[in-house]
Amino acid sequence: MNSIEHERTTSRIEELLEDILDEIVELEAYAKEGKRPPLAKAYRFKINDTSFVWDKPHITGREVLILAGLTPPENYTLRVKLAGHKPQKIDLDEKIDLRHPGTEKFRAIRKEQTDGEVQGRRDAPLLDADMAFLEAYGHRFDIVRDGSTWAILHDFPVPACFDHKSVSLAIRIEQGYPMTPLDMLYVYPKLSRIDGREIPQTQVEQPIEGRIFQRWSRHRSGANLWVPGVDCLETHVFLIEEIFEQEASR
Repeated sequence: MNSIEHERTTSRIEELLEDILDEIVELEAYAKEGKRPPLAKAYRFKINDTSFVWDKPHITGREVLILAGLTPPENYTLRVKLAGHKPQKIDLDEKIDLRHPGTEKFRAIRKEQTDGEVQGRRDAPLLDADMAFLEAYGHRFDIVRDGSTWAILHDFPVPACFDHKSVSLAIRIEQGYPMTPLDMLYVYPKLSRIDGREIPQTQVEQPIEGRIFQRWSRHRSGANLWVPGVDCLETHVFLIEEIFEQEASR
């Protein structure tokens, strides 16, 4: 028996011996604590920020999309977010272990732009892959030139702890990108916490085409450095989603 078969056999024995918890397990809570979720009656997780419940410890990419009402599944790209890691693409028939330590949530985007959408401004070129991502991501966006090149995503949702439900999110496309990393984020209107607590490192303002954006000075850690050829506008947007969620849980 090789090591992989041994690991699978051991995992199967553990499942048979383990008591099944008679409740719904919150995957996000276990992921943040770095714990392996127990066998349970069902598992709750988010797909595109909406919570769903699944009554088995495994699920395929196709089942995730159907559960979320995103059909036909072939029209979507699915990623699973593991705590402390970048989102990983999941094939439609790939099986995901919901009890894998760190399994947190899913993100799905359409592969193609919907016909009839209003086209935003395109004042500067972007990489084809970045344009494809923005067109599939689901938010109206503009590419503008104002000293720098900016990708601005409109109606970008933020957690309920803030005084606005959504913002215009601006990302500076740095000179030399994609070899040069994208950094920080900018929002309009300015965000404040409804509990009155200060949001660290958000005091600097950035004018973009006559509007004053609030700069969030957030940088990648040494364990999450920018990797050219892997990181891009898409992974930076997913990182920004995590930044907002981290601030909400602070």
